[in-house]
Amino acid sequence: MAAHSQASNKLDCPSLDRVEELLNATYTDHHLETHVNAMCQYVINAGGKRVRPRITLFSAYALPHFNKELHLDKVCHIGAAIETLHAATLIHDDVIDKAPLRRGKPTLNETDGNHAAVLAGDYMFTRCFNLLEKAHDFDIIIALNHTLSQLVVGELYQLENEGDINLSLDTYYKTIYAKTGVLFELAASAPAIFIKEDNNLIEPLREYGRQLGIAFQIKDDMLDYSADAQALGKDPGTDLADHRITLPVLVAINNCHSDEERKQLLKDIEEVNLSGVKAAIERTNALQICEQEAMKAADRAIDCLKVLSDSSYKESLIYICHKAVDRAH
Repeated sequence: MAAHSQASNKLDCPSLDRVEELLNATYTDHHLETHVNAMCQYVINAGGKRVRPRITLFSAYALPHFNKELHLDKVCHIGAAIETLHAATLIHDDVIDKAPLRRGKPTLNETDGNHAAVLAGDYMFTRCFNLLEKAHDFDIIIALNHTLSQLVVGELYQLENEGDINLSLDTYYKTIYAKTGVLFELAASAPAIFIKEDNNLIEPLREYGRQLGIAFQIKDDMLDYSADAQALGKDPGTDLADHRITLPVLVAINNCHSDEERKQLLKDIEEVNLSGVKAAIERTNALQICEQEAMKAADRAIDCLKVLSDSSYKESLIYICHKAVDRAH
């Protein structure tokens, strides 16, 4: 991957304060909703990096026909809606995975129980659509509906292929697109869809988001086997414990040096022996191979941005690609 400046200001995002304001303002309704509002606020304020709304704002500012006075507030509503959708999916993921921690803090299912957590996630879906109403744009609604359907497909893929040691790389990539890439795809392309830019801008921005999502998820899958709990903000090895066969394990299975070594690895996977699986991942250089795949996806994402004129906003979109594969959590 080409060298790139790591200046801290690359993620300084214009109008992100407005997104934060919208995220917090949307949970102040009827007194009967006090408890679910408090749960949603807990999730919203739990330390997320706001990567998706940053992408939305940087993408908007980089577009040739973006008009701050005409478009900005509605784009902020779109960015806030996407972040709310992301937060809702995390709540439901934590329920499904029985996860006790997220970003180093107890999950809602841990503090309030599964029933309350599911209701909070559902409530956040309604808030997502409430925010999106402000855009008054049917094309954005269509794009969001596609995103929602793909997110569900991703969960179904994951459920169907649970514990499948013969999982194909094609199915793995389809799953991570549906679980992760599709939301990045929406974040990157939504402003161009809303502003009615030509398809020669919308489609590359979609592909930028798709490839960035792939890079981001591969790195996530690597960190589950390489980061410690403090850096990760949750217990490492959760993919193995939940019988999710991710790229580091697939690479290790396919690169064992002998049949005996492969049999031992399959036994360790079945018995959820994290130390044994991590040893096999190390022996087969699986993390290095995964890193190369993540970098290739990030480079493909960066290449998609050649349709945009040079600007600090385009540079920030490039920087996000680098950060996706160069992070400790």
